[in-house]
Amino acid sequence: MMLKGKTAIGPGLLFTFMFSSIFGYEIMQLPLAAAKYGGPNEYWGLVVAFGLSTIVILQLVALQKRFPGKSVVQYLPDVVGTVPGKILGIIYILFLIILLSWTVRAVAEQFNTYFLLRTPAWVIMALTLLSIMYLAYTGIEGITRLASFVFPLSFIFILLSTAISFQFFDPDKVRPVFYVQGYEIPIVALESFYSFFALAVLFVVLPYLTEQNKALKTLVTANTLAFAFTFLLVIAAIGTFGAKGVLRYSWPIMELIKNTNIPFIFQTFGLFFAVAWLSQLFIAAGGFYFAAAQATSELLKGLNYKTVILAFFPAIFILSNLVPSTVSFREWLGYLRLSGFAVVFGFPLLLWILTTLLKRGDLKNAH
Repeated sequence: MMLKGKTAIGPGLLFTFMFSSIFGYEIMQLPLAAAKYGGPNEYWGLVVAFGLSTIVILQLVALQKRFPGKSVVQYLPDVVGTVPGKILGIIYILFLIILLSWTVRAVAEQFNTYFLLRTPAWVIMALTLLSIMYLAYTGIEGITRLASFVFPLSFIFILLSTAISFQFFDPDKVRPVFYVQGYEIPIVALESFYSFFALAVLFVVLPYLTEQNKALKTLVTANTLAFAFTFLLVIAAIGTFGAKGVLRYSWPIMELIKNTNIPFIFQTFGLFFAVAWLSQLFIAAGGFYFAAAQATSELLKGLNYKTVILAFFPAIFILSNLVPSTVSFREWLGYLRLSGFAVVFGFPLLLWILTTLLKRGDLKNAH
């Protein structure tokens, strides 16, 4: 049974929303983390990270079966107690706000680098955050319907981008294929797992799904498809620039696409890819904003999520402006990757273990 006041969404809307969110967030700076710690064989760590993301989906679906119609904020007190549950709920909300703030800053950095060189970053961040706030204000139905609307055209550009990204590919730059030293694979997996942080919104969004029996198939398909495109683009970046060459760029995928072209059709393809990618990223950011606001309204019991969205705006804008430079921005990303792993992977794992051992929730529906 759905929660009071919740808008139901079907598997198709959930699929396009999660594909857009995962791909939009994955592609941001993934080659940087992978190349830094894995060199030319970084892709093996990415495969392990993808496996870990699948485990997260399995855990989230299992938890939803035990607590049908409830978000994580609502069933946490049943698992760990009232006070610890509220504390963990606050940590989850703060994590979503930090993700959103970092995403807003990332969009501003990219616009400053490629399109609006003379525009102050704070202006771009303000306009970006206003757009994301409006999207979140429309609710989960509005966000998922936008994802469904832009999916066909965006998918075409993503497909074309992936195909033409191999235009200057050099196989020697990704060889030897099976040469891995020491702990490179687990380190790359840990550092690159941040690309699946969009899965965190499922703690709040998953209860909206009308056909819960299709949740696992829908999410695994969306996650796999998004990762497949991202994986190919990362391979193309390494094969074009080399592992050390990738580290020269803050946005290696944009540099990759910018240098490619389809003669007689698009002389410069970078702008089209940027539009397609940014549309996916805005959907992911809208999901973060909505999930944080909805979770807060459920935690405080009484506030409408739209009121919370408006109240969050100043704090998110300030957080987005705190990082002083691009170099600092990249350094802070390292801390976010590691701490976020504990939330996105460790949090559902901990809850799944506790609900299993303590036999919490709907035990009949859990199997």
